[in-house]
Amino acid sequence: MSFIAEQDRRFDPLWTRIREHRFLARTRDGSISDETFAVWLRQDYLFVEAAIPFIAALIPRAPTEHWSALSGVVAALEKELKLFEERAARVGVDLRGAPPAFTCHAYIQFLLATAHTRSYAEAYTVLYAAERAYHESWLVVREGLDPDSPWMPFVENWAGDEFAGYVSYLGGELEKLAQAAGPAERARMAELYRLTLLYEIAFWEMAVTAEGWPGVDDDMADAPEGPAWNPDVDAAPERAWSHMGERAPGTDETSDTER
Repeated sequence: MSFIAEQDRRFDPLWTRIREHRFLARTRDGSISDETFAVWLRQDYLFVEAAIPFIAALIPRAPTEHWSALSGVVAALEKELKLFEERAARVGVDLRGAPPAFTCHAYIQFLLATAHTRSYAEAYTVLYAAERAYHESWLVVREGLDPDSPWMPFVENWAGDEFAGYVSYLGGELEKLAQAAGPAERARMAELYRLTLLYEIAFWEMAVTAEGWPGVDDDMADAPEGPAWNPDVDAAPERAWSHMGERAPGTDETSDTER
């Protein structure tokens, strides 16, 4: 049994919780409130920003055949940030209006710590699990979302064939890394796979509950500062993953195979 198939069998209940989360169902049927979606929008914007140094930390440790792909991920993430800013401007959401919530902060620290303290194969496991979780989540939303929804561009970004090709590529490379790993490292990879799925569930839950920090009414943090990635929010953002989808042809059957 492949590494991914083995983890999917073990952690099938977690995948079910991801695909059936009420944030996704409410987004799909149009019943999600504007403020709830704005919570997710602000927090995921911060998370995508943090994913850039995560990927950058992996590149010097990666096999040379991964350099081009990982560099392409950085470029794609920058385009995603432009998409966030364009969508936020259209619905009147201030993306810098809130600091990281507890779960977002914890997930970012997990991401960066993995990049700097774990093996390359272990960090790559986190990358794959997180990206696949997003692909499968937005596939759920795509099943019934109104084509005129302001959130359709997010569906097109993460549920489209180009992102599917990228996730399939990651899966193929992860299998090679797992095959080369010893039993102890494979066990650590499996544990990080599990933790990543748990963080993905917690992130959706954070958005629905408008979670702050436990035990306080006010975390007393200033709103984060940062660059504007999209200087012209009226312009249609570029497709983020068009250059990545070509890496894995024949991706239509990937999800069914991996599940």
